[in-house]
Order: sequence, then structure tokens, then C-alpha cells
Amino acid sequence: MILTGFMGSGKTTVGERLAQSTGKEFIDLDHYIEEETGQSISSIFEDQGEDGFRQIEKEALKKVIGNTDAVISTGGGIITYEESRDLLKGNKNHNVYFLSAPFDLLYERVKNDEGRPMLKNGYDATRELYESRLQFYEVTSHYQVDAALEVAEIEAAILELEDLDLSL
Repeated sequence: MILTGFMGSGKTTVGERLAQSTGKEFIDLDHYIEEETGQSISSIFEDQGEDGFRQIEKEALKKVIGNTDAVISTGGGIITYEESRDLLKGNKNHNVYFLSAPFDLLYERVKNDEGRPMLKNGYDATRELYESRLQFYEVTSHYQVDAALEVAEIEAAILELEDLDLSL
């Protein structure tokens, strides 16, 4: 299972629960990148800019996407990089789940989180970012799940879809 979605959609929280309930390893791609590089996401953005970070992110995705015994939570912007979108769409190991919710709900969840470099430009710029990414979340995912639900409901919906997919 790979979870995508805008910041605040619950990718990490849901991913941790899914990993626990399925007995799989949990890989938060942002944390993986921080461990591999020895830098925080914010400092990578400062040092290398968004393009540099997206290249690092793509390489990290390449390394973990083959792990069939993992639940992978991606960063919200992974779908902005064409090569990363291709990796997500073309992968045969995982279903990709887009955790979708209205922008205002997502913004409320993250607006005070200083560890998110993409929030620094304020509400309007963040909304534009959200709107520019929606189409990419949709085209790279196998399933769309309502992230406005409670975490347990999101988890249950994904597990149900996984069961349906496995029975084919």
C-alpha cells in the first residue's frame, strides 16, 4: 500500500495504523529521506531547493517501492515530479491510495506546523498548490479514499479495498 495526498490528509497516521494491523513494515518516505541524508526536509529545501529535494525523493521512492511487505507514506508533493508519478503509476507491488479531503480541512490540520516548508507562503498560495496537485494525485492512484473520515474509517476503507483487490 502506498498513500499519497496533500499535507494534512493523514498519510503518516493512517500508514502507521495500516502497518500495525497488517503486520507490515511502515516506511514514511520523508523520515526515510531524513535518515538517509542526515538532514531535515526543511534543511534540504533550504540547501537544494524544491527541485533538489524532489530528485532525492524520487531516488528514495525507487529504493523502497520494491518492498512488498511495507506500507509506504509519501510526501504530499511527490506527485509533482514526473519521474515519481511514473514510478507510482507503473509499480506492480502496491496499490496507490489517494487520501482526499477538502482543502480547508487539510489546511486547518497543518496551518501551525512550522516543519512544513510548503506552508510558508500562506493560505492562498497553499490553496493554489493544493489545486495544482489534485489532478496528479488522481492520475497516480488506484483508489481515492475520503480523508475527512476518522482515521479508523480510512484504515477500514483501505483494508476493504485491499481485500477486494487480492480476491481478483
